Amino acid sequence: MRIPERMAYRTVDFRVKGKVQGVFFRVFARDTAQQLGVVGWVKNDPCGDVIGTAQGEEEALAKFKEALHKGPPHAQVSGVEFTNEAPLERLQFQGFEKIRNSAR
Repeated sequence: MRIPERMAYRTVDFRVKGKVQGVFFRVFARDTAQQLGVVGWVKNDPCGDVIGTAQGEEEALAKFKEALHKGPPHAQVSGVEFTNEAPLERLQFQGFEKIRNSAR
């Protein structure tokens, strides 16, 4: 009998460019992540992008990354950058949080 391999987790930072603020992109990212079992966070960047960190099983993370390229209906994604992708032994977040930017 073969012993199943341990779950393969990965982590990745992301930056979504285009018309992605004011179109419910963070809500879309959070809801998509929760549906896929991905954990991490997402927030608006002052330069107009949406940034975050996502962690999860390899297949779920691949689906999440694909969804970021599409975004919600009113978004116009012009590009997505993924950085710091690496394997993880265990997840570093318990859920997926939509971080609210503080007022300036």
